[in-house]
Amino acid sequence: QGKPFPIYMYEVFMPEVEVDTKTGKVTVVKFTTAVDVGTIINRSTVDGQIYGGLAQGIGLALTEDFDDLKYHTSLKNCGLPYIKDIPDEMEIIYQQTPRPLGPFGAAGVGEAPLTAPHPAILNAIYNACGVRILKVPALPKIVKAALDAKASQREMAHA
Repeated sequence: QGKPFPIYMYEVFMPEVEVDTKTGKVTVVKFTTAVDVGTIINRSTVDGQIYGGLAQGIGLALTEDFDDLKYHTSLKNCGLPYIKDIPDEMEIIYQQTPRPLGPFGAAGVGEAPLTAPHPAILNAIYNACGVRILKVPALPKIVKAALDAKASQREMAHA
């Protein structure tokens, strides 16, 4: 009842990906995000929070897999992203709308960066090659299988 959260933060995610159609490997080549977290008090901290959330979202979308508890026992086997998996080209567009109920007009930045970079990456995969991946992580074998299924459907339609 009432207003359980007096302050909200907002963020939009716009990743650009390349899909290797021979292997199914997806690479995020650029990531642009537009964010409104109220008044920015410490720009370096906010930047770091957003860059970290985007990197974590890339891992969630493309590599991180914790299902097999016997295999996924190291950071490498869990698929945590390496620095080479994160694009050098990342752009943050800030809109500062002071929040009357926030400290000095701030809204916070903890949750926004990881709300939706992973579905945005899955949508970018669809835009790049026309296959819809509905489960994370979009491992190369999953993307390749979807590409092969799409090719088979196309061949049957033209037969």
